[in-house]
Amino acid sequence: MTNDNDKLKNKKKVDLLIRSLRIVFIIGFFVFTALFINETLIQPYKMKKSIEKAQNLYNHDFTLDEDESEELPSNELLDEVEISDIESDGKLVSSDNISPIPTPDPYRDDLGRLRKFSRLLEINEDVKGWIRIDNINGENDTKIDYVVVQSSSQDPEYYLTRDWATHDYLKAGSIFLDSSSSVETNSRNLIIHGHNMTSSDDMFHYLLEYKDINFLKEHPIISFDSIYEEGLWKVFSVYITPGNNDRGDFFPYVRSDFSDDRDYLEYIYQIRVRSQYNIDDVDIREDDQILTLSTCSYELSDYRTIIVARKIRDGEDPTVDTDSIHKNKKVLNPASFYKHYGGKAPEIPSLDEALEKGLIPWYNPKEAN
Repeated sequence: MTNDNDKLKNKKKVDLLIRSLRIVFIIGFFVFTALFINETLIQPYKMKKSIEKAQNLYNHDFTLDEDESEELPSNELLDEVEISDIESDGKLVSSDNISPIPTPDPYRDDLGRLRKFSRLLEINEDVKGWIRIDNINGENDTKIDYVVVQSSSQDPEYYLTRDWATHDYLKAGSIFLDSSSSVETNSRNLIIHGHNMTSSDDMFHYLLEYKDINFLKEHPIISFDSIYEEGLWKVFSVYITPGNNDRGDFFPYVRSDFSDDRDYLEYIYQIRVRSQYNIDDVDIREDDQILTLSTCSYELSDYRTIIVARKIRDGEDPTVDTDSIHKNKKVLNPASFYKHYGGKAPEIPSLDEALEKGLIPWYNPKEAN
């Protein structure tokens, strides 16, 4: 009798375990299904709507409406009034002492920001600019056509997983300016981060294509307009680096300002020797401003692909001699790269040695300009 009771108890335990497992599997199935739907349908949809919203609000080719033009004051003095009739405190005033009334820039708001950003700024004051990469035919074949935002230094990666407009969670995040950079003070290096969305080719995914020399030659120019000024930028370096110093070989590319011209030139030199390509047609001098784009790369875990471009100067030819671009046979890769893939880092002379031996054809001293 006791044996039968033990069997009955054991059977009940087994039945309870089976029911419990069944419940766990059912819950797990629904959780997995919900996560799968979120990842494959909901998040891509939200990303698409977020991008479309920004593009619809951004006025690439801002022009004044007729009503706006009519409201602008004139710089001209009244034609029907003779200069001799103009008085100041009862005395005649010479035209030499009369200054025209300054006219506000119709393309800027009261804070000096470009009015083509007005509708974006109404949604979010964190908007700092717009980035776009077209091919040499002016076609946007990269999908990179995005608003750029920036959070505070207290939460520098706020937009890494947030929608630029709603601030809701968004796996793709938003394209954002590094907290160390400033479009207000015009940092010498403006650093912009973006996710590499491999599944949808969105955000900064196409930056990885710059490792292909043909893509580089087709896309040598980047357009980045800050909320204060428009700008085109010539790509001059494409390199990889770890995203942190866990392996002890991190290159500190996240630098927006420099102690002096020498410090800046040393930084440019280090960027050049790490570049997969020699792009000597794009010269650099100490007073140039650069743009750094960063996204996740997969040579090793937590690697980054970095694209660096120099702002086109006033009056400069906005084209690049792409025929002069060639592979860098002595590219300096991170130590962890060689450890994993083999090979040996090349001997790289110091900046002074390279200058003395004439090994830097891209350097254009500002004293010579």
